[in-house]
Amino acid sequence: MTASVFGRLAYLDDEVLWRIMRRTFGAPLPDLRVAELENIAFWPKWTDAIEDDGKVEPDVFLDFKLGDPATPVRLIVEAKLWKHPSQAARQWAREWVAYQDANGDDGHAVFLCAIGGLGRKIDETVERIAAEVSALGHEIKVAAAGWDNLLDALEAERLKPMSRATTRIIDDVVAALGLADYQHLKLPGGMARNARPWNPSASAALRDFK
Repeated sequence: MTASVFGRLAYLDDEVLWRIMRRTFGAPLPDLRVAELENIAFWPKWTDAIEDDGKVEPDVFLDFKLGDPATPVRLIVEAKLWKHPSQAARQWAREWVAYQDANGDDGHAVFLCAIGGLGRKIDETVERIAAEVSALGHEIKVAAAGWDNLLDALEAERLKPMSRATTRIIDDVVAALGLADYQHLKLPGGMARNARPWNPSASAALRDFK
């Protein structure tokens, strides 16, 4: 799921990708139009600064430069497949501290972006997990969303004029989400109908049908 979705999103123009990320996660991600994706890494192995001799693997790490003049912004993405609560405070803390331990105070704005595994009440779940992380002695910047929020962001992007290449990429991501049962269903009443002229000979045929 992570590779299918984020691997394809990485092929989008940088400004489009950031717009989708911002629309998915909302605040606190900065709402800026100018964006450049410097690097994307899947399952990077970082030295665990909390558990001895351990490694942590966030699902995706995205390194952006945003705005003009450019400001570095980095996203540590922790993805869970299903909707039921499965994000964990200790995992967030380990990934956050591993990044900070490796990079120090480098001037980058960094956010831990949790997607999926947050239950129905995302805000309450995030508040609870953030409080648990704080109790462990760490303060982190969190942005969180469900996969359905990403689907909404993709559908909103579809309303804009776009190239055929962008359309194909977004269609592929939507299809990947659909395989995991994240999809927007169209009710029959909302489906387009093709009007057909009435054929008088059909009435005669029906009248004679026995």
